[in-house]
Amino acid sequence: MDFRWDAVDPAFDAVGFDAVGFDAVGFDAVGFDLDYTLWDQDAFARSFFEDIAGEFGRRLGLGRGQVLRACHGALDRLTLAHPFLFDHILHQLAAWDPRLVAELVERYHRHRPPAEPYPGAERPLRRLRGAGLRLFLVTDGHAPTQRHKVEALGLRPWFDQMVFTGEFPDCCRKPAPYPFQLACDRLGVAPGRCVYVGDNPECDFPGPRRLGMLTVGVATGPFAGTGAAEHAPHLRIGPLEELADRLAVVPLDPAAGGRGAP
Repeated sequence: MDFRWDAVDPAFDAVGFDAVGFDAVGFDAVGFDLDYTLWDQDAFARSFFEDIAGEFGRRLGLGRGQVLRACHGALDRLTLAHPFLFDHILHQLAAWDPRLVAELVERYHRHRPPAEPYPGAERPLRRLRGAGLRLFLVTDGHAPTQRHKVEALGLRPWFDQMVFTGEFPDCCRKPAPYPFQLACDRLGVAPGRCVYVGDNPECDFPGPRRLGMLTVGVATGPFAGTGAAEHAPHLRIGPLEELADRLAVVPLDPAAGGRGAP
């Protein structure tokens, strides 16, 4: 497969690839994280806050603006990765109640707003597909919500396989290697001939690295530049759109087997 990176961290040698000329290493598939990699997950949360602020304000005897300030402030400080984000919001409003927390979580999972990928996010997908590579998705989170996001974003046709780890026990979710190995098994490709692109060093890269994948980190979302050094990606880029410019791929003629856009 004529697929090369123009720059790869020398640490890539440590995961078992031939050290002779990284620009000639061939790959069969490229995987992607979803939230903060292909789209801005904060937009989902902020849309949810807008939807519930007025109602919860009336129920709590508070103004809509006060509720929104507490929601947005907690999101900015804690990020959506915080396991007690809604608890924190209600504490800020002096209204904590486990029943309200459970209601917010349940309604958040049912939230179905319109959504758009990051600008230019489909460009690298199109270029990779045009070069004949398989594409897969591995995403954490509440599985029905994540499935809705993929459909709402219009991303479903790009992926040959999708793994929603919310369907698995905690031990089989990121950062465990299991969901990444499962995607490879479904595609019939070796992990060592795959690339995985994500944003969160603590979740997105340990599993793929253990399997021998090349990892690429995007600088979008709240986790850019965070995480322990041993979890850092082999290659860092800016937004996902830059991925297309960091590839040296030879588009295939569709008549000769190129797959192109979905």
